[in-house]
Amino acid sequence: MPELERPYEIYEWSDGETREFTIERWEEGDLEIHPRDGRPPKMIKVLRIHVPMEEKPEFPHYWDLTSSRLFAQLRSILQTRWRPGQRVKVTAIGRAPRTHFSVAWIPAELR
Repeated sequence: MPELERPYEIYEWSDGETREFTIERWEEGDLEIHPRDGRPPKMIKVLRIHVPMEEKPEFPHYWDLTSSRLFAQLRSILQTRWRPGQRVKVTAIGRAPRTHFSVAWIPAELR
């Protein structure tokens, strides 16, 4: 996978946090991370979701999702069911680096 262009905008999840995103478009790529605990840098897969300016007024108007569990779960759904403007609800369960996620599409009639 190609390395994502900068700037990076990594979304950091808190245990139990729920967040809704409107995904206007998405891309995937690699990113080199430098773990805070002193481990050496490593390349990881990242899912970049572009959201409307109303949801994230600060530039850049996207989030980089770095959890391998969330990447795998959300990517498979995006590849098969995504349409521009699709809304998704994500809940983090647990603390990094062992966070699991609940992902649900928000039906158009509930938006």
